[in-house]
Amino acid sequence: MLVIDDNVGMRSIMTAVLRALGFTTIRLADDAVEAQRTLHQVKPDLIITEIKMPVIDGVTFVRNLRADESNPFSEVPIIVATGHTEEKHVKACIAAGVDQFIAKPITGMALAERIRSALSPTRQFVRFGNYHGPRRPMSDLQR
Repeated sequence: MLVIDDNVGMRSIMTAVLRALGFTTIRLADDAVEAQRTLHQVKPDLIITEIKMPVIDGVTFVRNLRADESNPFSEVPIIVATGHTEEKHVKACIAAGVDQFIAKPITGMALAERIRSALSPTRQFVRFGNYHGPRRPMSDLQR
């Protein structure tokens, strides 16, 4: 599990919630740049990221990761956890290939539900045109 958030308090809360849900191996990154540097060391099964961060925002991080077919982690499930819930941000996350979106403040139950969905054994990943991400109805991409 890799958690990317520039807010130390939120990383602490997220770690506590994840531990309560039974996750034991949790790596933290202050920002997307650090996450990119450590991705191959961390080898995450799931990434949780904020979208508003300095240097590289979460949407750009996801888009770049998804587009890099040579990266063995380009298809890892990704959840965005953010307080920026305006429609334009949700649409940008969907278009970038995010699996799940959760609004802060998070609850353990809501996060557990998003994780369960993101890690579903029936999850399908597609690469179609400029879209690289989980298979979803075309209407989600056109909103």
